[in-house]
Amino acid sequence: MTLRWSLSLFVMCICFKVSPTEASSWTVKVPSSVKGHLGLCVVIPCSYDFPSPENEASEFTGIWYNNNDQVICHSNASQILDPFLNRTKLLGDLSMKNCSLMIENLQQSDGWPFYFRIEIKGYNQYSYINDKVSISLSQPDLSVQEEVKEGENVSASCSVFHSCPTYPPSFIWSHSGEQHDQTQQLHEGQWNSTSTLTFRPNRSDHNKTLKCKITYHHGLLHETSKILQVKYGPDIKTSSKCSSEDTVVKCECTVESEPPSMVHFVLGDRVMQSSKAEKNGSVTTETLQTDFGSFSFVHCLAINVVGYDNILLSLPVKDNMQNILISSGAGVILLIILIGSGVGVVKKWKKNREHIPCPDIYPNDPVYGNIP
Repeated sequence: MTLRWSLSLFVMCICFKVSPTEASSWTVKVPSSVKGHLGLCVVIPCSYDFPSPENEASEFTGIWYNNNDQVICHSNASQILDPFLNRTKLLGDLSMKNCSLMIENLQQSDGWPFYFRIEIKGYNQYSYINDKVSISLSQPDLSVQEEVKEGENVSASCSVFHSCPTYPPSFIWSHSGEQHDQTQQLHEGQWNSTSTLTFRPNRSDHNKTLKCKITYHHGLLHETSKILQVKYGPDIKTSSKCSSEDTVVKCECTVESEPPSMVHFVLGDRVMQSSKAEKNGSVTTETLQTDFGSFSFVHCLAINVVGYDNILLSLPVKDNMQNILISSGAGVILLIILIGSGVGVVKKWKKNREHIPCPDIYPNDPVYGNIP
């Protein structure tokens, strides 16, 4: 019985001594690809392993090669190819099995993918030629909502992937607002730097370019941009008016909005069909030419999905009694148009506009005129 236990312990001891040696082999841990930018630095994280030598190793030489088997980095700088001198260096301690590489001023001609070789004096050497690392050229990304509304908070983000946290990029936006920048570490030595801009667009921003400028080490500059699409409510221009030439009277109503507005002319209790309509981008101009009779003014109402605006246009003929009749009829018609267009009638009329009060409306009240 004692002999059997002794043999068992002996076998266990042999196993414990052999296992570490058998478990160790010539292996390297590197990503298959890292993101980088031409003209900037790029870092390749690297760790390696090798079978344990009988005697402790004390002198290590690390070498990185490009796809043309040219030496791009060497523990002995005199062995480095001229185009890579002072541009590459080993970041890790080779005795601690760290073989990480940094390349400054990355060039298209550097000839990636790259691979690592280790030489251990008095022991052995090995090239990890089957574990090459490629460089993926990264471009900045700008994201913002496709359509935004005037006066509402909007967030835009500008981000870029890189592998050189020593020199994080800085961001400059073309639009004012609240800016927040952060850099986040990802897996396999990758980093993501992001700038978020919160701002309130107005109508002057419509079809304007939102730019994000990214400044890197050594002053290198990248820029990305997107066109803003800003929705805003109607604004009837002060150039809108009624005029007469000889006996012909015509009224023009010019509206700026995005998307373009539907424009209605209301004469008394009738919705009038425009004689002419012109659209030029965000500006809509509609013309009414008809027999205005003895009316003193015509009402112009502009509506889009964001809101509405209205204005009274004076006609050459005036009659105070007719004004009262027009006021009642126009108020009812305007209310019906707004409800039919899906625009909330509780919204306030724009300030500094002459407006017509809407009288009380009862279900049995007759409404006249042609409503489109």
